[in-house]
Amino acid sequence: MVDQHRHDDFQARRRVLKGLSGAAVASATGVLGGVAEAFAAPGESDLRIAEVKTYLMDDGIFVRVTTDSGVSGWGECDAGSNDVMDAFIHSEHARHVLGSDPFDNEPIYDDMLYRAHDFGPGGALSNSIAGIDIALWDLKARLLDVPLYRLLGGLYRRRMPIYGSYGTGRWARLDKREAVAQAVKFVRDGFQTVKCRMQIREDHLNPVNDQTIEYVDAIEKEIGRDAELFVDINNGYSAARAIQIGRILQDKYGHRFFEEPCSDQNHIETARVVEALDLGIIAGEKEYTLFQLDELITYANPDYLNPDVIKAGGITVMKKIAALSQMRQKPLIFHNTRPTISTAATLQLAASSPTVGPFFEYPDRDRFPEQIGVVKDYLDIRDGYITVPDSPGIGIDIDEAKVIARSSEVNVSEV
Repeated sequence: MVDQHRHDDFQARRRVLKGLSGAAVASATGVLGGVAEAFAAPGESDLRIAEVKTYLMDDGIFVRVTTDSGVSGWGECDAGSNDVMDAFIHSEHARHVLGSDPFDNEPIYDDMLYRAHDFGPGGALSNSIAGIDIALWDLKARLLDVPLYRLLGGLYRRRMPIYGSYGTGRWARLDKREAVAQAVKFVRDGFQTVKCRMQIREDHLNPVNDQTIEYVDAIEKEIGRDAELFVDINNGYSAARAIQIGRILQDKYGHRFFEEPCSDQNHIETARVVEALDLGIIAGEKEYTLFQLDELITYANPDYLNPDVIKAGGITVMKKIAALSQMRQKPLIFHNTRPTISTAATLQLAASSPTVGPFFEYPDRDRFPEQIGVVKDYLDIRDGYITVPDSPGIGIDIDEAKVIARSSEVNVSEV
């Protein structure tokens, strides 16, 4: 029996497609519409954004953007300060987004960024923009009944390796035994690479009780033959300390990667680490714009870039970052710490970007029962690989009723 919600959504998309001008369809797909018709037709669709809705859950904040046709797209903001993201969306962004053509994602992104640029450009500004921007891309692809990767340039790869990622809370949340158990859990689930986040941070620079090597040694002894390990310092070392620890990681344990060893505010220190070590240095999680990523490459020169789609302002800017990575020959190892919309959007970017790999980040999904519980059919993850879905949009469907049931607050801005 056909799912009634999917049937209604499909019929809505069909009505929308019939109403779209040739130019809007042709510019969005490059296939439908026809060249002569596209040049002769108006340059915008008849659709307008009618509603922006936010859902505040314990483990994330979702955004839903709906057109006057009734078709919706889903996005996600970086979590941690849900009330701040929610306020930014409804007090600042929504009033400028409502009434816009949903196919105008570039002007919408620029308008959101530069109207509030004095509050950013990173952090709450880009994080809140990301929720709306991802939702717009999901919406456009659903309107055209195609997987998002088709709108992003096509398919470079059908499936993608992912690595299991978890944090120790600066050795406070997980003791060594628990850290080993978490790594073993990923390996048993088929992951071939695991990352342990030390979460030291700049405010505990070069801690005297640094337990990084102790944790690495314990984990390596348990999984060393079965999976690859690397660590994320989370910006907590000076260059001198990062070089000292990095040499142990590469020479004693054979690590290939070393993530965010120094502060994102100090590119000179990171550059010293890159120059001194044979490890592949990963950086860029806290770079939120194309300009910041370009400065990171120019002055810090990391081997890999790790921007995050729900931090850096969404898919519009991430697609440009992908082009920058190709031009500057800096492969993308996407940062990704949420298992649903963030992972789905990251996968669409990984599928459609040439310089990606060798993998991207995936969290322990057991830590996010609320998020996982609202997805109708979850992504296909097996043996450390994630398969690119062919369903319309970002590749997952969200059950709004379940999201509402799991939300402490739901807020709406509408025309």
